[in-house]
Amino acid sequence: MTWTTELDEAAILATKRGWWHVFLFYLLCGLAAIPTSFLIFSQVFTNASPEHWCAPPQELEALGLPDGQLRSLIIPRQHDIYEGCKAYSIDTKALYEELSDYVQESTKYVYEGEGMRLVTIRQLLPAKDEDKRRIQISDIEDSILKLRSENSTTVCTNGWRYSTEHYQRTLVTEFSLVCDKDWLPRTANTLFWVGSIFGNLIFGWMSDRYGRRPTILLMIYLEVPLAIAASFPTSYWSYIAVRVVSGLFFPALYQLPFVLALELMPTPRRTYTGIVVGMLFASGMCLLSLLAYTFRDWFYLSLATSLPFVVLYGYYWLIPESPRWLVSRGRIAEAEKVLRHLAKKNGITLHRGFLIEIHKRIKAEENAAEELTITSNANGYIANYQDYPDKDEYIDRRISNMLSFRQDFTRITEAELSIKGDSMERMIALEVAEIVNKKARLKNRVSVKEEEVKDEIVNEESQINSESKQKSTQTDEYVKSPASTLRRKSIQLMNKILVRDGYAEEDIIENKRLDEQNSEGDCKASLLDIFRYPNIRKKFFILTFNWVVLGVVYNSLSYNTPNLGVDDYLAFFIGGAVELPSYIIAWVCMERFGRRWVLCIFMSIGGVACLSCGLVPEAWPWITVTLAMLGRLCIAASFAVFYVQIGELLPTVLRSQAMGAASFIAGLGLLACPYIVYLSIYTKALPLILMGILSVMGGVTSLLLPETLNQPLPQTLGDGEIFGRDFKLLSCVETPDAV
Repeated sequence: MTWTTELDEAAILATKRGWWHVFLFYLLCGLAAIPTSFLIFSQVFTNASPEHWCAPPQELEALGLPDGQLRSLIIPRQHDIYEGCKAYSIDTKALYEELSDYVQESTKYVYEGEGMRLVTIRQLLPAKDEDKRRIQISDIEDSILKLRSENSTTVCTNGWRYSTEHYQRTLVTEFSLVCDKDWLPRTANTLFWVGSIFGNLIFGWMSDRYGRRPTILLMIYLEVPLAIAASFPTSYWSYIAVRVVSGLFFPALYQLPFVLALELMPTPRRTYTGIVVGMLFASGMCLLSLLAYTFRDWFYLSLATSLPFVVLYGYYWLIPESPRWLVSRGRIAEAEKVLRHLAKKNGITLHRGFLIEIHKRIKAEENAAEELTITSNANGYIANYQDYPDKDEYIDRRISNMLSFRQDFTRITEAELSIKGDSMERMIALEVAEIVNKKARLKNRVSVKEEEVKDEIVNEESQINSESKQKSTQTDEYVKSPASTLRRKSIQLMNKILVRDGYAEEDIIENKRLDEQNSEGDCKASLLDIFRYPNIRKKFFILTFNWVVLGVVYNSLSYNTPNLGVDDYLAFFIGGAVELPSYIIAWVCMERFGRRWVLCIFMSIGGVACLSCGLVPEAWPWITVTLAMLGRLCIAASFAVFYVQIGELLPTVLRSQAMGAASFIAGLGLLACPYIVYLSIYTKALPLILMGILSVMGGVTSLLLPETLNQPLPQTLGDGEIFGRDFKLLSCVETPDAV
């Protein structure tokens, strides 16, 4: 696995003491969690639809009845729930004739346009004392009940009245998005996810092409002004437009800082990344509910969840580039500089060229182990190794040019795939055995036909040189092409704007020499490579399905909070609070039992909890809340495990692109979340039942992925293809007690 061991060892050396890497780690995790939790879930409160009913006509308002009493007289209700979009039809002219003893009529002229119009003004005569006022109100109530038509209702023609018990003002009350316009808030939520779908592809590609750091900075510079602009919409459609553009940066803004933190940390600390991001995300949700409860006004809440993040511009001077990404692009010297700077901030001194020394030492150890294997056999052959058929029966397999230091191209027979003992150790042993036996056969041939072999070597060298010159010429022609020039200029522009070079001019030649001597090439992996490698392809599809399930269930549970029958702020706060212990539980379980079985069990338990809500009567809301929060706890823990697992399964050269593509597909599933939640109009348990079914399905498919606990992070396409190629479906991680 090219450069994987070197980078793991270098990360340990640079972080073995000090606090800077811890500070940097929490900066990245906080960036991934808190702004994104505000970005996605603030619309739960800003788009909240409080209880509403039809506003009464002015003639009825002039009668001076208390609001609650007037509402009960003119608004239909069923099971103590008032109709929100209809009112009783009442003949106000006949009503005033009935109340002629209490109403005084007068006329006056009012200006209307360029002329004047005569209007009739009716005023309620004031009562002289409280007893007469009670009699007056009673007579008015009897008259309204007498004249209203029980079977005749009309739509709201005078606007709406809104309850201010929970919300003083929301976008729904601001733009009257109720009744025939109640689809607009759901559409806004859906279109937000449409934006995130395309953002995943754009920023995933940018991250693997231009680097983690410039992509993250670009998202910060664009997202913060957009979030602030969402507080000043001229219409609801302008608010939707800003939200769609903001959606481009989510969940890339969540994923890329996570990826950078994952690639900066050494192997023993990788598990912390997903756990800390999850805990900070849940803390952001709790903080959001407290802010919403404090302000209760969408405008001030929107400013409170966007304006403070101007401080994120300071990340320009704080976050480094990923050393793993730099190595994957052949920039060894820059990767070493990042690690040396990280070590210096931690109070550790690493000399120049230490990464190259680690690389050479590990390479020498591999060569020594290979020589030891050869000399341990008297005749140069490995025992119990069966030679395989000729070339015609071999199947070609494309391997990344970063798979091995010697850039060998191996051939694997179909028979190898069915060899008894499918463990990775036996497979590697067979490959090594084949190499050793080939070398032995070549040695025998040289002793017999030494001159012929020398001639062949000379011919091969001349052929290779000619091919090299031809490729060099083609490369020069490519570099001079307009498309290549445009691409190089775009990279240079990105580097000038967002990349801190910091190299002295005299260091550039030395760095270039180091890169050319030790780099395995600029691996230009693309999304198409996922489909060229069978094992990577299988893992990608399973991970994508699990992402769809987790995304739909998690977000639907969050948006379904107002349908649980309890206070919105309290339910949302509880939902965020129950996630905090879920990450601690997931952390402990992952460290001991690995990823596969922990993910399966958590998703299955969460699914069963959601399904159980269908058995609870609506009259017992707190039992439903308890089961829903249990499902929320398990799904949150599953998400924490999943984010660690997907980062460990995908190779560095296309990690961001593959996560972006998987998130793109998951985003298509997220479009259904607002409509799944809307199914609660039929029965409050129906959305939870659908979530439960999806969660159980995801738990079962998670067992089809290999275990990643304590395994090296795949660096190249070859690493990703070999990793987890053969594993037992029901295998478990061996605990220390079992060893």
